[in-house]
Amino acid sequence: MRRGIHLVWGVALLGCLAPPLRAAEPTSIADYMVMDVCVDAADRIVPSMVPGDAGCERRRNIRADELPPYELRNFLNPGRGCTDDGGTVRKLNRPVEREGQTRIISSTQGVPPSPCSGSRDGAARPEDGTASIQWHDEGYGFIMGSYSPVALSIYQTPFCRDGSSSSRRFFRGWVIAPAQVPATGETGFGVFLSRLATGSASQLPTACPTRFRRALTTWLVTPMRYKSGREMTSIVSSHFAQASRDGLSPGRTMQMEQTYWTREFGLSRWEKWAREGWVHPRSGRSAADLARELRQRGRCSPPAGGTFDISLRTRFTDAPGHDDAYVRSIVDPGTGQSSLWYMTLCEDYTNIHPRPADQPLPDASAIADRAYWAQ
Repeated sequence: MRRGIHLVWGVALLGCLAPPLRAAEPTSIADYMVMDVCVDAADRIVPSMVPGDAGCERRRNIRADELPPYELRNFLNPGRGCTDDGGTVRKLNRPVEREGQTRIISSTQGVPPSPCSGSRDGAARPEDGTASIQWHDEGYGFIMGSYSPVALSIYQTPFCRDGSSSSRRFFRGWVIAPAQVPATGETGFGVFLSRLATGSASQLPTACPTRFRRALTTWLVTPMRYKSGREMTSIVSSHFAQASRDGLSPGRTMQMEQTYWTREFGLSRWEKWAREGWVHPRSGRSAADLARELRQRGRCSPPAGGTFDISLRTRFTDAPGHDDAYVRSIVDPGTGQSSLWYMTLCEDYTNIHPRPADQPLPDASAIADRAYWAQ
């Protein structure tokens, strides 16, 4: 197992981070953020094929002016006796151009209720969708902000000191992984500063925040088998809301979000993890209880497993003896101290469905603020 530890956190605290070392086989993280399409010898999209199909001999990232021939969906709970699992949401990971700038939108919209998905209040509406706005610079790929019917979340960073009107103020707010993707088997980490704000990005105060929080991001590149049965090399990015004082571990962090990114489809899976001892603030249920329920539902395959040294004080490893839930251990190799982490939520988006050729794209103006494209 190769290790690619990125000791970058001290510079990250200044908001002026040098690019990480290039991997031996560099691939741009943009290839892991945008869905691919199969194309013929003339570079035209082949609508009947999906990346990974045996006949898909040529493929590339979808372009901003192209209609995707397929969409990503999640999976229903098994056991309903349905032969066609239409999921409950549809997702697209595509570039969007505005005023000469490109960003990547990962949009999610509901699908109409069906006997298999169960009843929901009303049919799915476009305005009920969610989205995240993503991009990359010379050092890292990152999420700039996100939208949901509940809240607009903005990740502002010390780059706002370079100009409060530029979209760079959102760069490296929620880091995914290095801009040049490490080779399979490599790992790394970094501590990054950001300040969460809610509301419209265009209405942010012109002054930079005076304080930022330190978040730990870890990443590994590994083969992953998804619920669909597809096995794809994946960037597994873990975002902890806090970091230890030395920046080498999650410290006392109690929750983590983990995302999976593939060259075939872009953002392909999302997970929520909680540390042992965490209790849901509204339901009062423990992390272990929620994890058992999640596994019983069977909507997701097992998460990425194995043992990975992330830093001198952080090792991810399997936790045997937990057959009723998905559980991992985070260990400090130096002291031997460890904590159990439970997967309490999950969405796998590798349920591929054809998309009608005449179906319009989601209106980007409804789910993404123009401030993210400002030069």
